[in-house]
Amino acid sequence: MSNNQNSDTNSLPRWVAIPIGLLLLPFTLACCIGSAALLFAPNIPPTFLTIALSSIFLAGSIWAFYLSLRLVFINPNGNKKLISPLGLRVISLIFLAIPIISLLLGTFWEKPILYSFLTVAYISFFLQLIYLAKQRKRKA
Repeated sequence: MSNNQNSDTNSLPRWVAIPIGLLLLPFTLACCIGSAALLFAPNIPPTFLTIALSSIFLAGSIWAFYLSLRLVFINPNGNKKLISPLGLRVISLIFLAIPIISLLLGTFWEKPILYSFLTVAYISFFLQLIYLAKQRKRKA
């Protein structure tokens, strides 16, 4: 008896996928940077073999980085949007943290007029991303 049924694959729960993705992101980003550095290393002669191997390493690193980004930002159970509602909320918190950190570090007072406009822009990005996350959550 053959098993030709279309069975749904069980994916990782979001509470497992997001921490794994966050752990893999810096490592895969470092691999991408290191693989790109292999292409432009000044002490290695650019032969066909070195360029081909470096390109293969870079392609693999970019693929692994993309997969780790997918673990964090794409909900496999929902619609296939680029960034899930949880990912939008995380990004919005980063936009909210930028002016707060600027104020705490004192860089806000170096150019207060410019940073005031930037603070308004960051807060508007924060509110817009929260609104977009709520819309996607309702649709899901």
